[in-house]
Amino acid sequence: MAIDQLETLTRLLLAALVGGMIGFERELKGRDAGIRTHMLVSLGAAVITMIQLEASDWLLDFSKNNPELANVLTSDITRLTAQIVNGIGFLGAGTIIVSKRTVTGLTTAASIWAVASLGISVGMGYYFLALAGAVIMLIVLRLLKTLFKIDRTKQLEIKYKYRNETLDYLEKSFMEHNISVVNTDHCITYLDDGTSYCEDLYTLHLPNNFNTMDYISKVGSHPNVLKINTIKTHFDT
Repeated sequence: MAIDQLETLTRLLLAALVGGMIGFERELKGRDAGIRTHMLVSLGAAVITMIQLEASDWLLDFSKNNPELANVLTSDITRLTAQIVNGIGFLGAGTIIVSKRTVTGLTTAASIWAVASLGISVGMGYYFLALAGAVIMLIVLRLLKTLFKIDRTKQLEIKYKYRNETLDYLEKSFMEHNISVVNTDHCITYLDDGTSYCEDLYTLHLPNNFNTMDYISKVGSHPNVLKINTIKTHFDT
């Protein structure tokens, strides 16, 4: 059955709405893919889905009016929607940034992909599914991490001199604070004057209720430590 103009407008507006809901949350997080990006993804998915529905209806009517061609005409109602899912994957990949073992943008990429599914739902006329999906997505994006403190892994980048002496101090410090070293990357830079300094990247598993800022302040006060900073290791939220 063909979609009338009022129904078409309703679906397009609802697709933009559910996409905008998710995009607004991303905007609050300061992500590049915000309201407009998510609205356009959802809206575009809805448009393509409705085109597929209209094309399928047209093909069905054409087959009824031309029964001699019915055996050679085929219609796959999922073909265009499947291409939406594939295409959104490339858009989402553009939001992912990998640097020094740090991965950011995965959550935003996932939200873009999920928003496309909301647009498809609206385009198919499954309004409750789209609205319920949008609400659950917002719960996942806004509340889940505060309810479950899962990730206690941090990366520390430490620049220091006197390698052996400082490494011994750091190892004792980790043991004293019950910090487990997951991985270490070492780098030594030799200067023209014969001196050198080290820049190590530590991936650490921290105990519960660990005060990272106090620990950094303590380690940074050591005379051999030239610089210390944290690097975000968890996927963006």
